[in-house]
Amino acid sequence: MSSPLIITWTFLSTATLLSWWLEASIEGAWVGSTILLIAFFKARLILMVFMGVRDAPPAIRQSCEVWVVTACTAVMVTYWLAPFY
Repeated sequence: MSSPLIITWTFLSTATLLSWWLEASIEGAWVGSTILLIAFFKARLILMVFMGVRDAPPAIRQSCEVWVVTACTAVMVTYWLAPFY
């Protein structure tokens, strides 16, 4: 494995541990938002680095970037508009 892949994998693992820690130790609605943002940033990293979209033609890269932003926005809006029980 090359060094950028190892660095990315290490960052993804650290982000996962951070999400677990946030969920387990801190309360509040903003924690869910933070975990969702971390998850979508991880999805973007996986797309760009491990799926090779970073080196793809600009149209493919842009469509993937738009998908990540659109999906993140839709999930965040749904999260904040849904009633908390």
